[in-house]
Amino acid sequence: MAQDNLPSNRLHAPIAEKTEGSFDPRYLAAKKSIDDRALNRFVWSALCQALPLTTGTAPANILEVGAGIGTMLARMVDWSLLTGPATYRATDSDAGHLQHARHYLSAWADQQGLSLNWSGNQHGLLASPPAQISLFLEEVRAEALARRTESRGTFHLVIAHAVLDLIDLPAVLPGLLAQLTHNGLAYFTCNFDGSTLFLPEYPGDEEQEILRRYHASMEARLLGASRTGRRLLSFLQHPDLELLAAGSSDWVIHPRNETYSGDEVWFLHALIATVEKELAGKSCPAPPGLAAWARTRHQQVETGTLSFLARNLDFLARRRPPQP
Repeated sequence: MAQDNLPSNRLHAPIAEKTEGSFDPRYLAAKKSIDDRALNRFVWSALCQALPLTTGTAPANILEVGAGIGTMLARMVDWSLLTGPATYRATDSDAGHLQHARHYLSAWADQQGLSLNWSGNQHGLLASPPAQISLFLEEVRAEALARRTESRGTFHLVIAHAVLDLIDLPAVLPGLLAQLTHNGLAYFTCNFDGSTLFLPEYPGDEEQEILRRYHASMEARLLGASRTGRRLLSFLQHPDLELLAAGSSDWVIHPRNETYSGDEVWFLHALIATVEKELAGKSCPAPPGLAAWARTRHQQVETGTLSFLARNLDFLARRRPPQP
């Protein structure tokens, strides 16, 4: 049963704190296998085809916004996207995330039989035949990155994975895209698009109101956050951009023989706890039946009977060169 995979004193802990881009590192690690399944393979294939054409003979210069603990870099090596010399600048607004990234990536490299040598706390050299990657960890907010003038037009690829719902898109995204070289690529993945579903169906109307208010809390934090996917679909069809590929990257979790993987257990408990904490902590009264709903959904994880779906979208866009 799923409860055997998680200590009982953590079953109902709010382990997915999402405040100004900050998450529990254990949640970010647990989420990797779920993201691996969810990422749209058509969009990924388009990236694999486009990146060598973009870089040519030059080393790939890559910027990741909101890199967390470094799972995307690990994925790009494991999935053979990076096959030559590259520079990878992993940025995050949370210094704690980047500290964990150093440990996470070191452990991953050891497990994969790769060489990762660190020079100080922020610079590493990763040798993954045939890739040679110079890695930089930098604490900086997306807003500050967007304002940088010295790095504009220098990156072949800008990545943002499951973080753009935390960013004021109209204000910040143009500056991030300006960091790209002409013909440079933007790979934006797992962008939430307003639909969350728990199964089996919950009796009564309480869950519908709970999820409505949870999505509304995202909007209260940042207008449009709960509809990030569809907003990007429109934004990336700007005349200065070419939308190369788009597709769904839904999170879908369901039990198999009344069990989940350990990562799925953490992920599901985190989601339920986060919804409850978000709505219970507001100044207005909590939705009716919130505590009972959370208790029931936690119990369903423990007994291996809960399924979960969330709608996400992936995008790959190219920055067009200026017209003569």
